[in-house]
Amino acid sequence: MIQTMWKKVLIAVFVLSAAGLIGSGGASLVGQEKEKKAKGRLPAYYSDLVTEQQRSTIYAIQAKYQARIAALNEELMNIEKQQDMEIENVLTGQQKLMLKKAQEEAAAKRKKNAAEKAEKKAAEEAQAAAPAEVKKPGKK
Repeated sequence: MIQTMWKKVLIAVFVLSAAGLIGSGGASLVGQEKEKKAKGRLPAYYSDLVTEQQRSTIYAIQAKYQARIAALNEELMNIEKQQDMEIENVLTGQQKLMLKKAQEEAAAKRKKNAAEKAEKKAAEEAQAAAPAEVKKPGKK
């Protein structure tokens, strides 16, 4: 029970620090928002539709929800991790070893494919950068 309380306290501290409310004071945050031009990313197809004022309002709305979304994403990751652990605990010891082996083989395959892709890209770039062979007239 004490561990749960500490987890909640740590999450609250994280959320508040992510929101910039700890150590900076809420009043100074308001002044900074007006000085800085709000930045964000407009939803798909909005850029040709909205005015500059609407754009700023959308960015402010996104900023308002950013810390909450980040905290929820972290919570979701923790829940998924817990779910994976529970699912893995269903397996026998032998099955866990087989799972680990399959995961390691997949990771090695991904690493190999990434290296091959990088080599291929480097070869293509080198070929594109190399001057084309010029044929002289009269020679075969």
